[in-house]
Amino acid sequence: MAKYVFKCADIGMNCGFEASEKSIDELMPKIVEHAKTAHNITEINEDLKNKVTAAIKKKMF
Repeated sequence: MAKYVFKCADIGMNCGFEASEKSIDELMPKIVEHAKTAHNITEINEDLKNKVTAAIKKKMF
């Protein structure tokens, strides 16, 4: 079974946020919500989206 994991620290943020889900489609809304509430990022531009996507790691369990 695979899980997809994202950590804010992996894109250079000084933040301990970490989220995981069984698919990227389920993980992205969590990341977007965290960006809004914790970092006051109201718009995810293409550059940030690419950074976030590149930082998502697939872990096998």
